[in-house]
Amino acid sequence: MHQNQINIFFKRFNENLNHVPICKFNKKNFKFKPTFIVALPRGASTFLQQLLISSTNIGYISNLMALFWEKPELGAILQKKFRENCFISSFKSQFGNTEGIFEPHEWGFFWRKWLDIKKSDQYFNKKSNVNWKDLKFELISIENILNLPLIFDTAYSNTYFDGINKHLDQPKTIFLFRSPYSVCNSICKARVIKFNNLNTFYAAKPKNFNYIKKIKNPIEQIIAQVWYILEEMLESMSKINKKNYIKLKYEDFFENSNSTIEKLINFTTNDFSLISNVKDFPSFKNRNNIKFFDKRYKKEFDFYYNKYFKGFDYNKI
Repeated sequence: MHQNQINIFFKRFNENLNHVPICKFNKKNFKFKPTFIVALPRGASTFLQQLLISSTNIGYISNLMALFWEKPELGAILQKKFRENCFISSFKSQFGNTEGIFEPHEWGFFWRKWLDIKKSDQYFNKKSNVNWKDLKFELISIENILNLPLIFDTAYSNTYFDGINKHLDQPKTIFLFRSPYSVCNSICKARVIKFNNLNTFYAAKPKNFNYIKKIKNPIEQIIAQVWYILEEMLESMSKINKKNYIKLKYEDFFENSNSTIEKLINFTTNDFSLISNVKDFPSFKNRNNIKFFDKRYKKEFDFYYNKYFKGFDYNKI
């Protein structure tokens, strides 16, 4: 069966899931504060989530659960029944996509449905009519089934940060940063690999995308994309109580790996019962060390990077 046929099958399958009876929950509030990851595109949020699900007991959206976006409670029941607590991720992903039924999923179709976003390449809708009450109920239902604190890795947590923070009980937030230079290089490389050109837009968009899409030079467009998303992240971080967030850097997982993982677990679950799994993790490669995507563009890339990031000190975040 081809991938397109599989997608059509699950689309039709989900269209009929509303007829499936699921036990209703009466709880109106989360038992545990959920956690949202806010990160740059190509910023290693999938890697961070793989670390968490392998080293602590936390509820998350697996590839299995993600198939049931119209009835996530059903997916949660199946995940709870079949997933073993000692699951260790393969730590493999390609453009944010993972393979394996218990690997993490960003669950784009679920978030687009609830955030009233019509297109898969759209990341913010000024006219969104979000039913936050029912969305919260859906997430609480998942939490009740898994009986674990939840974590979500979605690009929409950046563009809809204010609404999420206001309507979902001021959740915990992990602000994950990565060297912007490396992120820009990675997006350039991804455009070439996925589309065989630099001109096709790829990955998350900031709220002011209508301005960015007018930039004709693709390298400047990529660097502007990263700059404005980073600005949004820093603005969001400045708005919330410090007890509700932590900031991490991708580089920390290589320079101070054990202490960074412990910090992550302490913030999300405070459950260290699976921390011994860390010894079984494969060795990780620092993807900041990948080669520049195309040396022919290096001078041009550096020019535009300095245009936007001049005076910016990543070490001070």
